[in-house]
Amino acid sequence: MGNRQSGAQNHDVTGLVNQMLSRGLAARATDVHFEPIDDGLLVRARIDGQLVDLELLPTNLSENVVSRLKVMASLLTYRVDIPQEGSLVWQGDSAEPAGHPVDLRVATFPTIRGERAVVRVFHVSSELRSLDTLGLHPEQVSLIRFALAQPAGFIVASGPAGSGKTTTLYAMIREVRDQFAGRSVLTLEDPVEQRLDRITQIQINPHGELGYERCMRSLLRQDPQVILLGEVRDRQTAAVAIEAALTGHLILTTAHSGDPADTIVRFLEMGIPAYQLTSVLTLVCSQRLLRKTCLECSGASSRGCEACLGTGYAGRTAVAQLAQIDEQARTLILRCATASELRRELKRQGPDMIDRAMTLVTSGTTDECEVARVLGQRPSA
Repeated sequence: MGNRQSGAQNHDVTGLVNQMLSRGLAARATDVHFEPIDDGLLVRARIDGQLVDLELLPTNLSENVVSRLKVMASLLTYRVDIPQEGSLVWQGDSAEPAGHPVDLRVATFPTIRGERAVVRVFHVSSELRSLDTLGLHPEQVSLIRFALAQPAGFIVASGPAGSGKTTTLYAMIREVRDQFAGRSVLTLEDPVEQRLDRITQIQINPHGELGYERCMRSLLRQDPQVILLGEVRDRQTAAVAIEAALTGHLILTTAHSGDPADTIVRFLEMGIPAYQLTSVLTLVCSQRLLRKTCLECSGASSRGCEACLGTGYAGRTAVAQLAQIDEQARTLILRCATASELRRELKRQGPDMIDRAMTLVTSGTTDECEVARVLGQRPSA
């Protein structure tokens, strides 16, 4: 009798976890949180960059739900005192229509109320986006395409976590693959978020022997022409990437920095000589993601409907500032100008992110509250 009850309970938890994941994926969530609170296990989904409550599960199910996630990701269920990370390919609930397998990454962490679990979702290839569908201004897309057509250079997509840098980088690398079929294209990523045909993708281990710097040095012997480097995290990786660009390779990478001026200063502060940086840096694309107003309820007196889960927003669009290294910018970089000086000069090349965002407000794509939330300031009336 006891075994049958245990089996039934496991079956219920399995179905419950599948249901929570299915609801998150149906809403196009990038993460699903299982967070223990005083009242139970709160399940939330990150949709369009914001967390939305899905369900509050009873406290007595918390341990079993997290254990089920651990089993799915091949983690140790008996270790509840340490953080763990794992991954799986999830087909979805068999009771639902057959869909594409989805790559999931599960991370657990002990808290005072029990273990917390976050499931990161890597969406299927049908969601891959081209440069034309990111939401960037057509002039910006043209600048990116021009930079990608060059045989060598250093292109940086910058912004904070969750600003769409990786999506933009993937759009760039697919553009290279589709428009320049004769080029050898390789990537170094942590982790590989999208599988791309006809591109060699390598998943590195930044904390082991297969780190960015070591892989970059070895990769240069694999006859690459274009290299996507997931992120420049330290001086050593930056130096190898710049060296590769100087020797005739096209390098695409990301950096955590605010705007093009901050990005340039960060590389200088890493110890990259200014003369080397100005020799290879061709384009900086600093961006953010803005939620778009929900079309179903945008004209209503009170925004928020079932389609947008009551948020008033549905979907996101990129807003960016692009900077090219022309003679004026090169002169400032060589004399190690401040970020403020660079910022004033680069704005002469075109609108900054605030200006671009306000055109989206004017067109009704988004609103001033969203611009203020994402860009950290409220535009003046």
